[in-house]
Amino acid sequence: MEEYLHHMKTLRSQMNEVEDQAAKISVEEQSHITTIQTLEKDLASAKSETKRLKEDAEQMMKAKGEICSQILEKQRKIASLESDSYTLAQTLELIQRERVSLSARLVEKSAYYTKVADDMNSKLQQQQDWVHTHRISGEMGEHGSVLLAKSVFLFFYVISNTNYLKI
Repeated sequence: MEEYLHHMKTLRSQMNEVEDQAAKISVEEQSHITTIQTLEKDLASAKSETKRLKEDAEQMMKAKGEICSQILEKQRKIASLESDSYTLAQTLELIQRERVSLSARLVEKSAYYTKVADDMNSKLQQQQDWVHTHRISGEMGEHGSVLLAKSVFLFFYVISNTNYLKI
């Protein structure tokens, strides 16, 4: 019986050891299960974050493409406006040159017509003096009166046209 009790004690001791090991294994299993669940959650979170980052990257690439497109369009507009500006500057320069040229021609014409008017005034004065001299002396005939009328008509015609051109 002693042997029986000894076997029973040994068996009990072995059973306790097995129970302790089973408890340790159970705790370890639970710890592994918890770790696995945590890692699975972390993996799912990482996958979700990766997906979100990919979507953000795609949106940024799309936005970058739109911005680049807008930049190119703005550069085209700037180039077009620069070309228009250059053309307008050349046109303005040509207009200013033409204005200077026209002003010079108008000054020349004004000087010419002023000289013509002065010459006509001088001739008219000479003719008036001649008429006055001959009227006093009574020598002016029909030919002198016609010549005087033509001169007066020509004088007023030139004066009226000269004043029109000066305006």
